[in-house]
Amino acid sequence: MSSAHDVLDHIRSLARLEALEAEPGTYAERLAAEQSPAATLAELEARDAGLAGALGDIDAMIARAMRIRLDHALATDSSIGAPTRSVFASTIAGYAGRLPQLAQRARDVAVRGGAADPDGVADAVVDAARAVLGLRDALRAGVLDLVRALAAAAAPGADQRARDRNLDEPARRRWSAARRDLEAVAADPERVCTAAMTARLDAMPDQLDEPAPGRELTFADMLELD
Repeated sequence: MSSAHDVLDHIRSLARLEALEAEPGTYAERLAAEQSPAATLAELEARDAGLAGALGDIDAMIARAMRIRLDHALATDSSIGAPTRSVFASTIAGYAGRLPQLAQRARDVAVRGGAADPDGVADAVVDAARAVLGLRDALRAGVLDLVRALAAAAAPGADQRARDRNLDEPARRRWSAARRDLEAVAADPERVCTAAMTARLDAMPDQLDEPAPGRELTFADMLELD
């Protein structure tokens, strides 16, 4: 089975791109299969970084996908040259929710390039953008669902350590910050893209959670104390 990275890295042709568009959930499924249990802070931080990197890998692939789509859609048109196609491809993620601006820019370039039908060229560019941005949304949704689920599953363990009487206070304070960060990530999984987990924990207000209630002493325990 190929890795999650390979799923995206292999997108070098229209056929492979269309295959991924047909089954975008493949990426998140492979990514989920690669996750190992994270019981320490270092493991949680490494997993967080890997998931943030997986989201970044999507945008890198989407830029290639846009270039593939443009070259296919504009195969018989020379009004938008290779340099401009590369610019459109490399900045495509920034056009999410801004397709009218892309259409206008594509039309302006097509006019300057002497296109017989500038509006048709602009429509082709926007159609390509709509397809790859739709794929981007689908891929990100799968990864963000995974981020949310992993954070929610890890939060109770972090809370347990934050309240563990056997840990020293600095460790408990760090685990308290981790628990609060995990809860925040579960609520907003895009938080993993804002900063590394270590930096997010450093920015958390210092807090020492109440320790877990101790076990009540039994009569036999008191006899042993005597």
